[in-house]
Formats: sequence, structure tokens, C-alpha cells
Amino acid sequence: MESWARRHRGWLWGSVGALVVLVAVGVSVRAPVEDWWLAREACGGELPGDDLKTVRADVRLGSEKESFDEELGAYHCVLTSDLGKVVVAVDTYPAGSDRDQELAFAARSYAPHAVLPGGLPGFEDEHSRVLLMPECPSGGKGSSGKPRRLLVGTWAYFAESREEKAAMLRLAVRMTNAVTGKLGCGGQPLPAPEDGAVPDTGTYLPRAAAKGTACDALATTRVPAEGRDGKVRIAVADGGIVGRCTLRAPGEGGDGTKPGRPLVELTSWRGDWGTASRETGSGTDPLSGAGSAREPVLTDSLAWAAATCGGEDVGFAAHWGEDYSYRKAGKPSDSPTGPPSGTPSGPPSGPPTAAERDERRALLGEYVTAFAKDQVRRGACTGLRLPAHP
Repeated sequence: MESWARRHRGWLWGSVGALVVLVAVGVSVRAPVEDWWLAREACGGELPGDDLKTVRADVRLGSEKESFDEELGAYHCVLTSDLGKVVVAVDTYPAGSDRDQELAFAARSYAPHAVLPGGLPGFEDEHSRVLLMPECPSGGKGSSGKPRRLLVGTWAYFAESREEKAAMLRLAVRMTNAVTGKLGCGGQPLPAPEDGAVPDTGTYLPRAAAKGTACDALATTRVPAEGRDGKVRIAVADGGIVGRCTLRAPGEGGDGTKPGRPLVELTSWRGDWGTASRETGSGTDPLSGAGSAREPVLTDSLAWAAATCGGEDVGFAAHWGEDYSYRKAGKPSDSPTGPPSGTPSGPPSGPPTAAERDERRALLGEYVTAFAKDQVRRGACTGLRLPAHP
């Protein structure tokens, strides 16, 4: 009897062990199957497999979600990791208040961090989101008479290396074309980027060397004292929709290789970007009222000029670099063109005086005038409208 019990206990433990093995095998098989299924089904099955494999950085997938409103022209999809991190997210912003708000953010917070190759209509922002505006003729025509455009944002959280950035750009173009097709936009699909092409963050040149470039205005106008020997970042693509020129103070750190803080920003916005991205001195205005972006503006924190290029509205903006127009506590008063004799340079403290506000307004007017005239000449544009200088 005891021998029989021992045999059955052995059989029972053997069965439990086998069951544990089967469960473990089942889990190990199910995880890759679920991962494969999520990658295959996410965003309507439109995510290109090889590019998704590159940008996901070998993380395990956790969930996918997709929504589509044909009447509103709204589309959203997101693929997340098993830890809840976004792997890829795609959102559309059709014409209306949501898109205007997003475009307004582009002018204030998401200015072009990197321009796109091949004349693609958009840019990459500082959070690695690719924003594209393909034509959407079914949405009617804008105030310029040109077909309306759809704003599409694509974000790949884990894309950091050059290979991952190239895959992210291809994925963004692929998804943008898929979305415009899904919405029945009827426009020409965007061209696929060349193999290995990535968003371009621009080139840094000594200020003097920027003369004759698309950022010539920062080399040929008077600039803040600390920027005279600084560097200019040139992020302007041939045939691009947006562009950016940034004057930075001399390099920081022991070897001076770290770029100094931004002092002056010049940006250009073409088409729908140019009619809905204008900033105002009191923040960002999503622009209500047709045609308001065609009117020049000049304040002590923003200068705006407008023109027509290839039948599309184009806007040119000049504003101070991040935090530059604000005084810092504990620093002496300082004119934008240089410190008073006998005082150290640096950001001033307290609110600017009326004279300083006038000086800043005048400087921004000079920047946008020089920038816009040069860009209009390069682009064979017409109808340049400049702000009146004080």
C-alpha cells in the first residue's frame, strides 16, 4: 500500500511538473504571437514592418488603439509597449480650431527643430514628432485659392539614432499617405524619402560665415552684444515649407563646443503654415479672421512680414530666443545692442524700460525686413508686406 502511494505521489508531482512546463511554453509562445499580432494590426495594418522594427528599439508591445471619424476628418492611432510607453502615435488635425491651435503651438513651442529632406511639407519638432501637411483637395480651398492641407503628426518615442530617425521619417510619410487616402483627400501622395535621409537639424557657422546664406540677415544686421561673435544655426531646406535661422551666443563649456543660448530666431512659414502660425507679442494667437496673417506686425517681442510665393502665402517671423527678452534677477540693465559703458554684460534684471522696448522693437523690425527681403529675392516672391519701423 505504501509503495502504491509513493508511485501515485510521484505520478502526481510529475503531472504538476509537466503542467508547469506546458504553461511556461504556452506563455513563451503566446508573447511573441501577441507581439506579432499587435505589430501587424496597429494603425490599420499600415505600419511598415521593417521600419516599425527599427523604431521600436526591441521593446515588447503591449496594446494598440485606432479611431477614425470620416465626417470630421479625424484619425488617431497609437501603439504602446508593455510598459505603457508610446512606440508610434499618429494624429490628424483637419481644418478648424484644433488645427489652428496646433499650428499656433508650432510657432510658439514647436518651431522647426529639424527640416525635412526632399521638399516634404513639414518639419520635425524638438520632441521628435514629424509634422506633415499634405494637400487635401476634398477639403476645399483655402483663402489663397490653393487646396487645403491636412495636418498629420507622427511620433516615434524610441527613435534616436540616425538609423531610427530615417525609419521614423519613412514611417511618417507612409502613415501620412495612408491617412490621406483613408480620408479621401485626393491629393498626390508624398514622395518617399531617399534611403537613409533624416530630418536635418541644421548647420552651425560662425556669424561672419553666415553672410550670403539663407540666414544672411543675422550676419549683416546689428545684433545683441553677446551674439556678435556667436554662431548661426541654419536649418533651411531647398524647396522646404518652413525654415529657421538661430543666432546663438558663443559656445559654452571649457572647450566652447556647447552652443550658447539662443538670442534671435528667424522663421519662415509657407502655405497653411504661413496663414495660421503667427505669434503675437502677448503669446500665440491661433488667428481668427481670414487674411489676418497677411498683415505685418511689429512689437518688442515679435516682427512679422508676409509675401506671396508660388501663389501661396508666406510668413516671415523674427523674435527673441527663449527667455532672451525677459530680464533676469540680479543682473544689470543692458541694451540689446550692448551694455552701457562700465557695466558688465548679461541679461538685465527687472522689466524693460520704454526706451529698451523701443530699441527691441526696432531691432526685430530690422531682422524681419532683412530676412524677408532676402527670402523673397531667393524665392522670386511678390507682394512683400513689411512692418512699419518706429
